[in-house]
Amino acid sequence: NTISVIDVDRASTATGGAEVARVLVGTVDRLEQTHPLIPSVTPDGREVVVPNVRANNVSIVSMERALAGDPKAEVARIPLVRPDGQPVRPKGSAITADGRYAVTSGGPSSPPFSQELGHLYVIDLRSRSAVATVTGVGHEPYGLAIVER
Repeated sequence: NTISVIDVDRASTATGGAEVARVLVGTVDRLEQTHPLIPSVTPDGREVVVPNVRANNVSIVSMERALAGDPKAEVARIPLVRPDGQPVRPKGSAITADGRYAVTSGGPSSPPFSQELGHLYVIDLRSRSAVATVTGVGHEPYGLAIVER
């Protein structure tokens, strides 16, 4: 239910102290398992988008607050809802080059495995809300990439 911020320079020296921040995401309950997975960093490096598989939401984390040790580094928590009422289970994320939108993938890890049950959610990072849903994108999509033309 947390993400860690790692200082790569410290990690490469093996002197310890590489974890410079740890942020609770997707919940206010430290005991609740949210299962954060496949985060993405905005192009300006100011925020991290974190899909929380078990919590059915996406967290937005302020890097400035995280590095300052602020317990409120999670600046937004965006609930996701599937049109059919099933759990979203968000997993992957990617961010547009201009930093305006994040895309997160989701879908159940349950039968029938042959059906196209995957979803993509487009999140407006300014309004902190899901603004579009694309359905039928595979069974349980994880990795995402955004290609702009």
